[in-house]
Amino acid sequence: MKRSILLILLFVPMFLTALVACKHSTDAQPAVCRLISTTDQLIEANGRLTDEMQRTFTYNNALLTSVAERSTNQEAGFLLERANQRVVRAANGATAMALAYESSATQPGSATFTQANRVMSTFTMVYNAAGRMTRIVESRSVLPGNSLTVARDFTFTYDDAGNLTTEQTRSTLIDGTMVAQQTEYTPGANPSPYTQFSERALLTVVALSQGVETRPGRFWHLNAPLAQKSYVLTSSGTRGNLRDSSTFAPVYDATNKLVNQAQQAYLFQLSDPTPVTKRNKQTYEYQCD
Repeated sequence: MKRSILLILLFVPMFLTALVACKHSTDAQPAVCRLISTTDQLIEANGRLTDEMQRTFTYNNALLTSVAERSTNQEAGFLLERANQRVVRAANGATAMALAYESSATQPGSATFTQANRVMSTFTMVYNAAGRMTRIVESRSVLPGNSLTVARDFTFTYDDAGNLTTEQTRSTLIDGTMVAQQTEYTPGANPSPYTQFSERALLTVVALSQGVETRPGRFWHLNAPLAQKSYVLTSSGTRGNLRDSSTFAPVYDATNKLVNQAQQAYLFQLSDPTPVTKRNKQTYEYQCD
């Protein structure tokens, strides 16, 4: 009898230890992954790299701390400053982006881009009830080199599931002429790499301030698109000629993160019935913890 009691006393702690270990395993939280870099490369048919755009992001305790952008012709990096748990400034020496919020808003309603205290451009942003950007307007006080565009107006439309379906761009030129286009997206079934990015509004204004980005809707996709088509918009707002058409071949890892995709694009010109073919490769890197 004593031996039986002793065996029970020895078994109970072992059982509890195994139970606790099993519970810890069951309750283990999935890794949180954050986007740390994106690269878009234009590759010719012979394999030669002719253009590249890279964006990189750093974090501290899950908070975004910097945004950097490097293209073939320029490079810029911004360190973020916060107040009341919101990003209020992104700065790189004398170059800065200041963000302004309504009293209780979590996303900025406007932003001002300056260089050496000179206002280069201002932005105003609008969001829907779900927090997705529906419009951003850029007004330029100083034109970037070789640009004739004084203002850009981007509007975004979403379906009931939250996927970006159309992106419309209206550019006002220095002589008052307006040029407009509309891009139609076909959403896929898997998430965009920007879905969990915490500061999409900031990324949007920083990217537009550098003059390279022409489709900021890429930051607001819920699911990554499988295809896109861009049309000229007439003065009445109806679709005109097809400007370009692209398809995407995405590759996802075992945890459903987009890691790379090939883009096949066709550019159409009125003077030539044969479209120009472009091939891009986009890659995405993450930090998981």
